[in-house]
Amino acid sequence: MKVIPIIIIIAFFISCKPKKTEDLEEMARRTTHREAVVVKSVKLEPSTFYHELISNGKAFSCNKAIIPFKVNGIINNLHIINGQRVKMGELLATIEDYEYNSKVENAKRQLKKAEVDFNDELWTKYNTDDTTKLSPDKIRTTMLRSNLGDARVALKEAEYNLNNTRIYSPISGVIANLDATVWNPTGNYKNLCTVISDENMYVEFPVIESEYSFIYKDMSVGIIPFIEDSVTITGRITQINPQVDENGMIKVRAEFRNTGRIIDGMNTKILIRKSAPNRLVVPKEALVIRQGKDVVFVRQDSLAIWKYVNVEFENSSTVSIKEGLEAGDLVIVAGNINLAHETVVKEQ
Repeated sequence: MKVIPIIIIIAFFISCKPKKTEDLEEMARRTTHREAVVVKSVKLEPSTFYHELISNGKAFSCNKAIIPFKVNGIINNLHIINGQRVKMGELLATIEDYEYNSKVENAKRQLKKAEVDFNDELWTKYNTDDTTKLSPDKIRTTMLRSNLGDARVALKEAEYNLNNTRIYSPISGVIANLDATVWNPTGNYKNLCTVISDENMYVEFPVIESEYSFIYKDMSVGIIPFIEDSVTITGRITQINPQVDENGMIKVRAEFRNTGRIIDGMNTKILIRKSAPNRLVVPKEALVIRQGKDVVFVRQDSLAIWKYVNVEFENSSTVSIKEGLEAGDLVIVAGNINLAHETVVKEQ
C-alpha cells in the first residue's frame, strides 16, 4: 500500500522542474536574425559614358627667345634676374662699348675719305660729279677704286656691333637660364638668358598606336600638373604626328592658355574624354566580385539582390553596363562590400 506515496513524490518532482521559455525553433530563429545593413542606392537612368585616355606629357612655351651675346666684351650691367618678368624692348644688359664706339668713329672717317676719293675719281676720269650722267659700270668702277662701297659696309657693321652692346628683350615674358654675371667676359657664357612667354603653351604627349582612332585634331584635352592634381586646364589638340615610332607610340601636341600654374618643361598628366551617350553608367564602387564574376547589388524593398552584369566600357571612376541591369533599378553604391544575395538592407 506504499505505492501511492511514491507516485505522489514523483509527481511532485515533475511539477517542480522548470519549463522551457522558448522552443528550439524560436531560439534558432532569434539567433540567426541579423540587423539590416545600411546602404546607399541611386536610381539608374541612361546617361553619357566618357571613354578616357590617360597619358603623361611635358609642357613647353609656344613663344620663347634665346638671347645670345652678339658681340664679345665685358658685361657692364645686368638689369635682370631669373624669374623676373620683362616687356618687349626692355633693356636686359649692357656690354663695355668703348672699343665699339671707336670703331664706329673710325668707320665714319674712312667713309668720308672714300666719298672724297670717289668725287675726285669722277672729276678726274669723267669731269663731272653728277652720277646720273654716267653708266652703272662707270659708277661701279669708280666706287671700287675709291673703296666707297667697302667703307659703307664697314660703317654699317661697326654700328651694328655698337648697337649690340645694349641687349633688349625681343618679346615679353619671364627670364630663365641666366648664368652670366657682371664684370665677366661674354665669351664665358653660351647665351645671356632665355625669355619665356608662358601665356600660351603646348604639351607634347604620346599615345599608343591602337588609340590613334580615338583622337582627332581640335579634340578637347585636360592638362593636369603633377604638382597640383586638383587643377585641370583645358587645351585642344593641334598636331598629330602621322608616324608611329619604334616603341609603337604616336606624338601628339595640344595647345592651351596658361593660368600661371604651369612653367616651361613641367611634367603633366593628359586626360582625354570621348562621350558615348545613352548608356547605363554606375560608379566603380557599385561593382563587386562574386564567384569570380562582376556583380552589382540592387535594392528591392528591404533586400539586396545581386545581379550578374557584363561591363561594356570602363574609365577611372565609372563603368558602362551592357547587360544585367535595367533603367529604374536602385543600384547600391555604398555599403555593398559584404552583402550577400537577399541580405536585409535599409537606406542610409
